[in-house]
Amino acid sequence: MTVSPAALLGLALGALMSLSGPVVAYFVCRGRMALGFRNIALGAATFFLFALALEGVANAYVLRVNPVSAAALRDNALAFAVYAAGAAALFEETGRFLALRFLAARAEGPGAAVAYAIGHGGLEAVTIGLGAQISTLALALLLNAGRLNSAMAGKMSAPTLVTLHERLTHLSFSVAIAGGLERIWAFLAQIGLSLLVWRAVQFRQWRWLIFAYAAHLALDFLPALYLKGAASFAMAESLVAAVGIALLGVFLARLPPKTRRT
Repeated sequence: MTVSPAALLGLALGALMSLSGPVVAYFVCRGRMALGFRNIALGAATFFLFALALEGVANAYVLRVNPVSAAALRDNALAFAVYAAGAAALFEETGRFLALRFLAARAEGPGAAVAYAIGHGGLEAVTIGLGAQISTLALALLLNAGRLNSAMAGKMSAPTLVTLHERLTHLSFSVAIAGGLERIWAFLAQIGLSLLVWRAVQFRQWRWLIFAYAAHLALDFLPALYLKGAASFAMAESLVAAVGIALLGVFLARLPPKTRRT
């Protein structure tokens, strides 16, 4: 059995869609607010340090190294979801606050927050969305070429390889493209979270920072439950999509008119 052409197309489109959010946001906003490269780079660097490095170390310890916490979270889907969503909120929003409070180049209006979100969301799209789509596409092409078994020899067990065969051959267009759609919703959420933290910093209204932590935890909770099989994919993605679409509507409604190019 092989992977269907429709599924291959879905994987390719999903890979392109993973990057579409940051790219489209940049071109839509660059003539309406100051999107400094420093703030875009700051968003990417902060995501790398706080989400990939620091949160990665914490997750490795809690989920694998420490036998007590690893066993507890492995057997309890609710506890795992609370930890996973809470850790993501803690590390990402703390990094976002420190970056926007102390390191971001000041800009009139929300330009600093949007630029930060482009950098943060852009690197997230590359490392999570684009990476997953391309790796799956590569495995699918290997399967269709009859080279998957030889390529994975010694890298995974026979039962795991059988499971991979089944997953790839049953892949549909809608499932294949879902990863790209999820990255769009996730990026829109990044803009919303950045605007919340920017408001807290700009106006010294710290309740908005608390809202950012709470919103991030809530957004990641159902996807974390999905990872444990305690929530459906549709439930998890519907929540993120609904929030993303709502944030897009609010953001576009308040977008300043285009006055100049940067």
